Amino acid sequence: MLPEEPARAGWTSVFVAATRRPCEEQALVLRAMDIAHLLSEQPDGCHVMVPLELADQARGELLAYRRENPKRQVVDWPAIPPPRGLRLALAWVLVLALAWLVQNSRLFAVDWLGAGELVAGRVRAGEWWRAFTALMLHADIAHVTGNIVFGACFGYLAGQHLGSGVAALAIVVLAGIGNLANALVQLGSHRSIGASTAVFVALGLVAALARVAMRHHALGWARAWAPLIGGIALLAFIGTGDEHTDIFAHLAGFLAGLAGGLLLQRLGGPRPPAAGWQALAGAGAACLLALAWAQAL
Repeated sequence: MLPEEPARAGWTSVFVAATRRPCEEQALVLRAMDIAHLLSEQPDGCHVMVPLELADQARGELLAYRRENPKRQVVDWPAIPPPRGLRLALAWVLVLALAWLVQNSRLFAVDWLGAGELVAGRVRAGEWWRAFTALMLHADIAHVTGNIVFGACFGYLAGQHLGSGVAALAIVVLAGIGNLANALVQLGSHRSIGASTAVFVALGLVAALARVAMRHHALGWARAWAPLIGGIALLAFIGTGDEHTDIFAHLAGFLAGLAGGLLLQRLGGPRPPAAGWQALAGAGAACLLALAWAQAL
């Protein structure tokens, strides 16, 4: 193999990938066949270059290799526009900020905390809506600020994979499931509020979706497992705290997000639904929260 250098006259590309690792794998095939080649980093990706007179032979050898190793074929990483997921992040900030203002102003003379907090015994008695209304209530400004910041970040990343509407619906549904699971294992007097469960659902979704995507794009075991390992590390770092932290709710949310992410990846793959379905899913998330509060009040 020749030293890595830009493309030059008399050489042509026989393979291109967004990252270097797949090119290195293809280069090993050419090296084994004693075909002169080099790797060239170009604006559109990494290219495997060979002399023009060896191009047909090189392409034939690479094609034969991919046919013999179908599970190792390289799939282009799907292009994700940066604005995707931004609507969910903005909606997250707006909804939690407004909910905090409403809660503290006691708007309409309603005891919002008493009406919507999760009380394990009451949830087990049939008040399912508390698993959802509790997501919008917070104990103090530090609590709500932390959930706004981390939730907007993880929500944006989930929206990058799923689209804002689908990600919003998935997070609300899975966070409710996580809170229901928390209520089932706690003492009847256990009380819980906060969007933390939803924050860790979003983290679990991102970890699962990124893990599956990287596994399918031949990036090596270390990079393929990095999202899941990183998610667990973040769970340990920001999901545990003092005696007032509901650790099981955080864990339940993270596990619900992981399971939901794997299911959504299997159902939809890397491409999110069209704009109409995104809008419908986003409206579904809003309606579910509105229904829960209607039941609570």
